[in-house]
Amino acid sequence: MFFIILIISIIIFLKTLSYGIYEMKINNNKPAGISIIFLATIVLIFAPFVTLYR
Repeated sequence: MFFIILIISIIIFLKTLSYGIYEMKINNNKPAGISIIFLATIVLIFAPFVTLYR
């Protein structure tokens, strides 16, 4: 179960990362892009480990 959640988290992280880069480059909204990337990184790190504590 851990590896399934990890793979799903990586896929979602990549999609969210690309949206954060889109926000910074196309919409010129750097604070929103940086905060999206920061939150996506936190979720990537902690989401798989939540399944270990079930």
